[in-house]
Amino acid sequence: MLLQSIIIGLIAVFMQLDSRVLGRLNFERPLITCTLVGLVMGDLETGLLIGAQLEMVTLGMMSIGASGFDMNKGAIVGCAIVIRSGVDIETALAIAVPLTVLDRFVVTFFDVVRLNLTHMIDRAVEASNYKKAKFVDIVLGPLTYCINAFAVVFIAVYFGEGLINQILEVVPEFIMTGVSLGANIISFYGFALLLSTMISKKNCVFFLIGFVISAYSGLGLTAIAVIGIVLALLFYQLRYGNGQAVTVGAVDELDELD
Repeated sequence: MLLQSIIIGLIAVFMQLDSRVLGRLNFERPLITCTLVGLVMGDLETGLLIGAQLEMVTLGMMSIGASGFDMNKGAIVGCAIVIRSGVDIETALAIAVPLTVLDRFVVTFFDVVRLNLTHMIDRAVEASNYKKAKFVDIVLGPLTYCINAFAVVFIAVYFGEGLINQILEVVPEFIMTGVSLGANIISFYGFALLLSTMISKKNCVFFLIGFVISAYSGLGLTAIAVIGIVLALLFYQLRYGNGQAVTVGAVDELDELD
């Protein structure tokens, strides 16, 4: 359990360095981090399912500028504890959301530390001590992110299973239901935000067809996706499959997003 907790903490560190030191690799997403946690803990399927669920919640809690919440550390901890304790996936939501709120206080503390590091860099530059300025900027700055991510995730994962089980026994059922319901509402809002960037007057009927097939056919998502690909290829062949060149004027203009 100790080794797993360390590796999961390092996953959090790698996630935290994304977009800060490593560039934008898109590892800072619950879908990716929870899948890695599931791989480490030997339950890839559950990790992927939890990651997909929490990804929708993240979309509903998307940060604007420097505001908002970072769901990633809460998602990692929730995924690890759910896989280890064997509780249902909904519990991951009940763990991730409160932990995200609590982690905001820890993040604020490290933000204050980084603010002081900025003043340290200014003083080093004024003193023409550029070597120290580079060291603080390149080493100490990212180090605060690493300490924050590793400490929060490692402590919560290593000591959290027993504590979470005690909390689940003490907390009334209606509170757990309310937290799960609130998280689901946020995930629906996140999905609506995602859908609003894709849907238009010409393709909304296809979203409706997909919803009807999913709700009433009993088919899985993979089968529905295959049907969608086949229909897309069929429509493409019907329109452009005659081998004739398509002029610019013959191509429909892009629909304006609603």
